[in-house]
Amino acid sequence: MKKALFILLAVLFAIGMAAAQQDILGPHNLNGHGCATCHAPHSGAKGNGGIDSSTGEEYLWGRDFVPATYYTFDGNVDAQGFSFTVIGNTQGSVSQFSGNNAPLFHTVACLSCHDGTGAPSGMTGTTFEANSDGTHAPTFLNDGTESLKNDHPVHVTYAPGGYNWPGSVDVNGTIIWSTTDAGTVNFTNGYGRPIRFYSLTAAQVGGGATAGSAYIECTSCHNPHSMQWARYKINGANVYKASGFFIRGWYDYTNTASNSTTNFCRQCHYSKSNEYVNVLNVPFN
Repeated sequence: MKKALFILLAVLFAIGMAAAQQDILGPHNLNGHGCATCHAPHSGAKGNGGIDSSTGEEYLWGRDFVPATYYTFDGNVDAQGFSFTVIGNTQGSVSQFSGNNAPLFHTVACLSCHDGTGAPSGMTGTTFEANSDGTHAPTFLNDGTESLKNDHPVHVTYAPGGYNWPGSVDVNGTIIWSTTDAGTVNFTNGYGRPIRFYSLTAAQVGGGATAGSAYIECTSCHNPHSMQWARYKINGANVYKASGFFIRGWYDYTNTASNSTTNFCRQCHYSKSNEYVNVLNVPFN
């Protein structure tokens, strides 16, 4: 009897472990379609049943882009680009949207699924992971006439200094964090800088944009290829950290003692950090 009970418990444990293991693509595995859900090795969107073969010219993107005008955060149209228009496979200012490193691609590509008007089979419009109250957050970002105004700003520039972390932006749009400011050094050494900025070259300037700018796009914060783990460098060494919701860095929301979710936001929002008020002895956990 004891032996049978032991075997039953072992089987249940194995089943539980198998259920807990999941490919790092998570819901982006899309019912087993995986990479081919977003990328097409041949023919662009047409290779996946779409209509625009030219989408494949950038990252072998295999989906049609959603024609729309998006207003972001405050809804204003100004030099920082608080609105942008997608027309088929092009953007209102085409030069900003062409080329593998064009900043806006890294927002518009996400919207080709998360706009909500042309979602792929298997996408339910809510997060795979549950919130602390058991609910699932929506993943369709376009709220009709409000568009993206109630979402974190995208296709806006990050300028070091003031309420942002001390540093500079070089001519290529790369941010160089200060190495003389004690708070900046403390944060960089303790948490790192997993966020990704996208630079705009002189050839891509248009629509009020400027060269040598560091742009925030959707994939500045999210890594669509890894749901629960983040790999990045701190002082040149690889670190592997718990994450979630495709967050690009350390984001251990399951650990009630962790400040990692807050520090992920703080890597941009300097004025909300411990370092801003010269408190450098709080552990990163």
